[in-house]
Amino acid sequence: MRAIRKIFLRHRSRKGAVSRVGAVPKQTAIEKSQSQQHAMHNIFALGIFLLFLTGFLSVFNFMREMPTGEIFISGQTGSNLDAGRQGASKKELLSLVEKDASEGFWRLNLKDMKQALETHTWVRRAEVRREWPSRLFIGIDEYVPVARWNDHHLLTTTGDLVTPNSIVSFNYLPMLIDQNELAQNNFSRSRQIKDMIAWFNFFQQPLIAQGLNITEQSRTDQGEITLVINGAIRLVLG
Repeated sequence: MRAIRKIFLRHRSRKGAVSRVGAVPKQTAIEKSQSQQHAMHNIFALGIFLLFLTGFLSVFNFMREMPTGEIFISGQTGSNLDAGRQGASKKELLSLVEKDASEGFWRLNLKDMKQALETHTWVRRAEVRREWPSRLFIGIDEYVPVARWNDHHLLTTTGDLVTPNSIVSFNYLPMLIDQNELAQNNFSRSRQIKDMIAWFNFFQQPLIAQGLNITEQSRTDQGEITLVINGAIRLVLG
């Protein structure tokens, strides 16, 4: 009987030992404090992030809806009082971009505004850019006319043709008339213009020293050139 009781006690002792080996150890006070500090640190970091995100979204929405301030235009030479004269007026240029400019300053489509400005007869090239804090800068490069072309157009320093509202205002410019006006494409038109300019410069150069100017140069289909000098002298060149 005593032997059986020893075996039973030994079995209970082994079972208790196994139970103690598999048990989860309890956290100490220091470990609990460190865990709480870690959790508080994470909560604080999350709060800072949310605060920053809220501020960023507020600033973003404000900037997105910020209206366009001053519209500064540079380079234009036209007059608001006489649209028939040379150049683009400020009023005409503003009318081309006022619809786009009504958008928020940071929502402006600068490319579309540039294209709209360059549809103006006198605008050769336009530059559009934002300037801090809310100013819109528009720079204009205009065509400069040097001669009248076939009664309806103006020839510019770049060899381009522009069509003004009225050519009467440009009677002070020499007239170039090419009766062979059947150019079928831009390339042939360009060659035609260069040819007429070359002849004009060839004839004009020796006249400058004499105080004379060619006021009209015309060419027939057969290539016959006629010059009008100082509006009075007419020369027909075969």
